[in-house]
Amino acid sequence: MDKNEKQTEKKLDARDDITLHAKKERRRRFDIRLVIFAVFFIAIVLVIANWDKVISPLKDAALDVKKGGFPVDLPGSTGYVLDELGESFFLMTDTYLYTYSSEGGNIMSEQHGFQNPASSAQGGRVLIYDRNGHDFKCFSRTGEVFSALAEDTIVFGVMGPDERSAIVTTSTRFANTLYVYNAKGERIFRYFSPNKKIMQLCFSDNGKILYMTMLGEKGGELILSTARIDISTDTEDLLWETQVGSEMTYSVEACSDGVYVVTAGGNFLLDRDTGEVLSSGSFGRLVCAIPECKKAHYMIFRDSVTNGSIAVSYNSKLEAQNSVLLSQPVAFDTEGDKLYVLSTDKITSYNSSLEPLKEYELDDVYSDLKIIGNSAYLLGYNTVQQVNL
Repeated sequence: MDKNEKQTEKKLDARDDITLHAKKERRRRFDIRLVIFAVFFIAIVLVIANWDKVISPLKDAALDVKKGGFPVDLPGSTGYVLDELGESFFLMTDTYLYTYSSEGGNIMSEQHGFQNPASSAQGGRVLIYDRNGHDFKCFSRTGEVFSALAEDTIVFGVMGPDERSAIVTTSTRFANTLYVYNAKGERIFRYFSPNKKIMQLCFSDNGKILYMTMLGEKGGELILSTARIDISTDTEDLLWETQVGSEMTYSVEACSDGVYVVTAGGNFLLDRDTGEVLSSGSFGRLVCAIPECKKAHYMIFRDSVTNGSIAVSYNSKLEAQNSVLLSQPVAFDTEGDKLYVLSTDKITSYNSSLEPLKEYELDDVYSDLKIIGNSAYLLGYNTVQQVNL
C-alpha cells in the first residue's frame, strides 16, 4: 500500500468515526427527548387524575378575600352554627353559608336554600343537607362543589376524608338506606339496612371503611350494635357486627386505639379489624357532652351533687383515671390530647390527666368554641372572636 492509499484510508476511518459519533449523539438527544416526553406525559396524566386537588389551591390564591380581622361581625341576627373548614372556619344559618379565612376574611356567602339545614364538615369540605328533606350539597370554602337529590327523606349525613360523604335516608322497604358519594357527587356505594335503624356513622382515616351504630329489636328488647362495612367493594355484607349493650348510642368514632362507642350506659372500645370488645366501662352519671377522642378519651357528665358538670378522663382500658369539677361550662373541644373548656368568661385548657394548663380570659360572653390549629374560635351573640393559644 503506497503513501496515498494510506492517507486515503486514514481519512475514511476518521470519517467513519465522525459518522459513528454523530449517530451516537443523535441517539442520545433522541433518548433525552423521549425521557422528557415520558415525564411530561406522566405529569399531564397525574394532573388530570387529580385536577380538583391541583386547581383548588390555585383558585384559593386568586380569591377576592375581604379584609380580615377579629372580631368578625356576624352578617345577621339569626342562630349560627360554627365549625371547622380545613384551616379556617364557616358559619351556617337557616338561610346562608359563610366561609372565612383564618384571618377572619370573608371568602364566600351563599344561600343554601334548605328549610331544616344541618351540616357535617371534615378537611376542606362541608356537607349541608335538608333534614327531613331530599336535598344535599357539598361546599368548599370557595363555592359549591356539587348538589344532589336523595330518593327518600334524609335522616342525617356525614362528611368523610378523601372528600367522600355519606347520607342516610328513610326507606319504604327497609329500616334505612345508606348512600356514599365521591368528591364529584357520584354515588359509589349503597347499603340497605334490613331491620335496624342506623344511628351514627364515621369513616376510617382513608375513607374506605364505615363504622356505624345500629338500633334493633329482639324479643321486645332494644339491641344496640356497632358494625363495619367496606365501601370500596361491591359487596354490601357487614364485615363484623358487635352488640354494645341495650341503651341508646350517642356516638361512634374511629380513634388511634380502636373504634370508640359511647352509649347512655357506658363506653366501648372495639378492635377495628375484628369488632372484638377490647375494653368497656359503665357510667353512673348522666352524659351531657362527648368531646372527640382522636388521642384521648374524655367524657362530660352532669354532677347531681353540685348541679354542675364534671369532666372525666379514661385510659386505653376505659378505666376512669382523673376528674375535675367544671365551673359553668358552655362548650368543649379537643386538640391532640388536650381538653379545652369554655365557661362564661374564660377558656381553660387541661392535659390528659385533667390538670389545668392555662386560662385565657375573655372580653365577652360566648356560646360555642372550636379549636383550629393554634387558635380558639368563639361564637358570640353578634361576633366571632379568635384567641391565640
